[in-house]
Amino acid sequence: MRVVKRKLYVVNAPPGVPIEKLYEKIGSALRSNYAEVSIRDGKVYVELVGTDYEIKDTWYRVRQALAELWEIYKLETRREASIEAIVKEAGRTFPPEALVHALLLRGYDARLSEDKSILYTDAPPEEVIELARRIAEVIEGLRFRVKGAAAKRMIAALAAGLGEDPERVIEYGLRSRVLEETEEGLVLREEWRRGLRKIAVLLKGAQLPG
Repeated sequence: MRVVKRKLYVVNAPPGVPIEKLYEKIGSALRSNYAEVSIRDGKVYVELVGTDYEIKDTWYRVRQALAELWEIYKLETRREASIEAIVKEAGRTFPPEALVHALLLRGYDARLSEDKSILYTDAPPEEVIELARRIAEVIEGLRFRVKGAAAKRMIAALAAGLGEDPERVIEYGLRSRVLEETEEGLVLREEWRRGLRKIAVLLKGAQLPG
């Protein structure tokens, strides 16, 4: 016999997160037959109807979704967030080192924990997410043209951090001989961080008014 129950959960909402974003995030996690969500006075009220399993499964998913928002909120308060939370919020995977260098190029402090699982930065959360998405997008576009993860990471960090078209980054990479065209595609001729600094200097100089 299928026993249907009703249960109300109340939790704190991450401060500073727009209500629309909270509703969207919670809505994507709902799995029970019936759910009612309301947000007021800094609290999230989630009423679920279903079997014990449906309620427990749905509440677990809602808690996970809220935990991801709390992680992003930590960027505002503690200047840190897990890479996993940034990946989920951005909806794309990306190399964490590329994100760090893109943030540095924009003038922010940024570094990774020793195991590369946590990002520490003073950049606004929305800019961190925007850069993570841009890096993933650039790397996807380089998939068949550039050989090697390090070369893609370098180009994506420069394109995202400086707001440049990847083709322009490649052009300056070839000019400075950091990149080389081969039959198999573009390859790095030196360590990617050193190459990134060389190309960044050239691109920043080119951006100055003549």
